[in-house]
Amino acid sequence: MASFCPECKSTDIKLFEEYQRYSCNNCGYGWDVKKEKADKLRIFLSYGHDANEELVRMIKADLEKRGHDVWFDKNDIKYGDDWRRMITEGIISSNRVLSFLSKHSTRDPGVCLDEIAIAIGVKGGNIQTVLTESEAEVKSPASISHLQWLDMHDWKERQAEGEASWKQWYDEKLAEIVRVIESKESRCFAGEIETLSKHLKPISSDSRVAQLLSKGFVGREWLSDEVEQWRIQSDRSSRLFWIMGAPGVGKSAFAAHLTHFGRDKIIAAQFCEWDKPDHRNAARVFRSLAFQLASRLPDYRKLLLTLPEIDQLDGKNVAEIFDYLFASPLQHTIDGGQQRYLILIDALDEAAEGEQNPLVETLARHAPQLPEWLGMLITSRPESSVSSPLQGLNPYVLDTGTEENKDDIRFYLYQELNSLLNKRNDANEIVEQILEKSEGVFLYVERVCDDLIKGNLSLDKLDKFPKGLGGIFRQFFDRQFKDLKQFRSNIRPALRTIIAAPEPLPVDILKDLLGWEEEELFDVLRMFGSVFPIIEEKGRKLIKPYHKSLIDWLTDQKAADHYYIDVNKGHKLLADKGLKELKKSIETLDIYFIKWLPTHLLKTEQWDEVVDVLCNLDFFQAKATVKLKYELVDDINKALEVIPDNKEERDGEEKRHERMEKYTNDLIACAMGEITRFELQVPVSITPWTEEQINAEIERIKNNPNRADKLKDFRNFLWQEAD
Repeated sequence: MASFCPECKSTDIKLFEEYQRYSCNNCGYGWDVKKEKADKLRIFLSYGHDANEELVRMIKADLEKRGHDVWFDKNDIKYGDDWRRMITEGIISSNRVLSFLSKHSTRDPGVCLDEIAIAIGVKGGNIQTVLTESEAEVKSPASISHLQWLDMHDWKERQAEGEASWKQWYDEKLAEIVRVIESKESRCFAGEIETLSKHLKPISSDSRVAQLLSKGFVGREWLSDEVEQWRIQSDRSSRLFWIMGAPGVGKSAFAAHLTHFGRDKIIAAQFCEWDKPDHRNAARVFRSLAFQLASRLPDYRKLLLTLPEIDQLDGKNVAEIFDYLFASPLQHTIDGGQQRYLILIDALDEAAEGEQNPLVETLARHAPQLPEWLGMLITSRPESSVSSPLQGLNPYVLDTGTEENKDDIRFYLYQELNSLLNKRNDANEIVEQILEKSEGVFLYVERVCDDLIKGNLSLDKLDKFPKGLGGIFRQFFDRQFKDLKQFRSNIRPALRTIIAAPEPLPVDILKDLLGWEEEELFDVLRMFGSVFPIIEEKGRKLIKPYHKSLIDWLTDQKAADHYYIDVNKGHKLLADKGLKELKKSIETLDIYFIKWLPTHLLKTEQWDEVVDVLCNLDFFQAKATVKLKYELVDDINKALEVIPDNKEERDGEEKRHERMEKYTNDLIACAMGEITRFELQVPVSITPWTEEQINAEIERIKNNPNRADKLKDFRNFLWQEAD
């Protein structure tokens, strides 16, 4: 049954049943009943289970009266069904999505927001919206803020005015819904999107975005502000905003949040994934981005559909595809002073193909050809395959050490661990300790919070907190070192020394130690990527693990598996190298070995050598020259703690200390009335040596001193001459 005039949209119409014809009392237009019926559509209804369900059911019934097939969760999801899968299939199989916006339905997180995201991703944005509550109460998702909704927020008040008034108002609103859903424009949009989908073969990043959003998101307002300031600035000569940061700092989480909630700005987005060939293939990425742009820009969509070779894209290379789909057609779109839209590409480094990254290289060469109203927002790790082609740009470095980043992590910790922290007096201290261990890496904090909530960790045992991002590291090593034979022969020896080094290892020492040529060194350093970044201090290039947990993972045989690194072999390499250089010339001994040679010797239990080095006056002079003379005393003390010659004295001292500590604790407990008698007798006092024993020991040290004797004697000398 018709509810409005197709000519003037008036609801004042009359049906002449004997003629099977309608007539409009407002404009006089007439039409046959058979012509009034629309093609059958499958319509997905997205709504919140709240007080507005009554209105949703009314509209559902009237759409079905018009012959449409309406997907409604309470009818289409049966007991025992996987509701997430059923909702996704319902959206995919529908021709239209009608979303009813209320305070409840637009809450975050919420199923309706997910339904909207799927509809935008899968249906190319073919979605209509109905406002069922006041705009002041509804938090409209940014992903559909560019769409115009039908305002029915006062439907309850209208209903209360009486049947006649309600029916007129409702029929007018229903007519508008029907007009939009059944319109030629809407049908045309669906057909055009289907055609482009067949030619462009887009790939979806919805699962990746959903995975990232499921972890929750906090902070980063400061980063959003930076992006927005760049986006709206009057000078649009810069086409690309590059966010660079180490693994785990939250680049992808930020990108996912911006993609999901910033569709008014982000007009297309793609998330590269190294283990999914299609998601890192440059040609597929550009085709997918073009499809998303076409779903948002009608004039661009029309231009793509007129391209004579739109069905022959498979035969074009990456540069040709970019030019054919972006550079050329976008120059013919109308600017009209519109706001600047952004294309987002996350994890550019994961698009690498061996040592090349076609996606980055194409962007570096051709991004300047994009119109000024279209910018690009990219994220990546500081990999050379990205930084080299884009070296002319000034990346925004997501620094883990900034106070803004630390504040975000603090907020996240308080939010996630609220139930565990709210009754503790030391909550602030706990948060700061976890923050310190995280080194500003969000991924570490997420893992710690998850383990705490599951009971795998305890806030009372912070010293036992994990220091690993094992999954991230395994993923990186699988990607970078597919040839295990090459890894074992070339990479593992280098990693042994890098990990054994107590501070960032000078690159020139690594090169000299392994006998590499400059080209070999460069090849290996490229493969190390961002997990072993090259830094520069005082004009010297150094290499270091980006996070302490990486060392823990690599030196854990069970966790690292075939990537396991025996750090003792690294200590041996460095110790032998240092000894060789010391014997050659103390004057040319590298400052690294001046600082750390004793440590490497102790780790490898080269007792004679460590004593020789620590008691070497020339070595002491070298230490003093670089202002490390007190560190030499510390080295001697560390040696005395582990050297076998001093074991008997150490054991005796340890036992005496334990007995005295026990005696002291018993005294305190007795004074407090906790015990009535001592469990141990008063510790035996140390018996003074006789003169005969003293003389005998002096003679032994003179004639046959052990290694501990030499160290103690030299330490006494140093203390006497320290000034």
